Amino acid sequence: MTNNATALTTMSLGKLTVCTYGGFAPVCHKNKDGKPIGYDITFLEKFAHGLGLDIVWIEHDFDDIWTMPNENLCDIAAAGVQQRDDRHVGPGGSWSDPYFQVQRSLLVRSADKAAFDDYETVAGKTIVVTRGSTAHIDANARYYPRCTIKCVDELVLEDQPDAQEYIVNRLIKNHKVDAFAEDDVDAFAEGDVSNKYLCGIYGKGCDGDLALADIHHIDGTNETFNFITRNASTGLLGLLNAFIANNKGGYPPG
Repeated sequence: MTNNATALTTMSLGKLTVCTYGGFAPVCHKNKDGKPIGYDITFLEKFAHGLGLDIVWIEHDFDDIWTMPNENLCDIAAAGVQQRDDRHVGPGGSWSDPYFQVQRSLLVRSADKAAFDDYETVAGKTIVVTRGSTAHIDANARYYPRCTIKCVDELVLEDQPDAQEYIVNRLIKNHKVDAFAEDDVDAFAEGDVSNKYLCGIYGKGCDGDLALADIHHIDGTNETFNFITRNASTGLLGLLNAFIANNKGGYPPG
């Protein structure tokens, strides 16, 4: 349907439908009521409201979220996604311009920081990643086969309200695993923006402090966040790129 006020076509008249993933605090996560919050959420709410559109959020697993616009499930996919040649958005999707930049990192117990900083020799550790994420790609290339790489969905039950909190506060910080998990967890691989946030929230107490280790650029390149737009939502990509150009200096907000 066409929004006459902006000459923009979206899936639903007067609405911008966005697919997101709720497990990357502070970029995109959920509050205690299950409502999407975070930097991406605030950024796109400002974009939508500036066009006079209501915003509709659809939560999806991170893996392959970049294909959702091509499948006509949303106008935009937003989850701190890096544009990569191996992430195929399909003929019906397009990458936006970049709006933020991050580096790779590991959230670890402070006592383990030196071992992980020496990434070429670290061995026998278990690193947790989000399936299909840039952290997953990077960890497989950087630490495998010397370390065990596990995905969040292998360790966290579906009804766990906050997977990040469970992994950091229960599995890493306490160095204790319940019967559902098979291994101790030593590190959480995420972008530095997420791990800095988690370190600030959960970094003190229990058996020791938390720290960020092995902060680096993936493949020696700058890693950016990009949105994915639905090509059938005509006019959307141009408007979004113009918004990014004028507002990315305010990301993250505040």
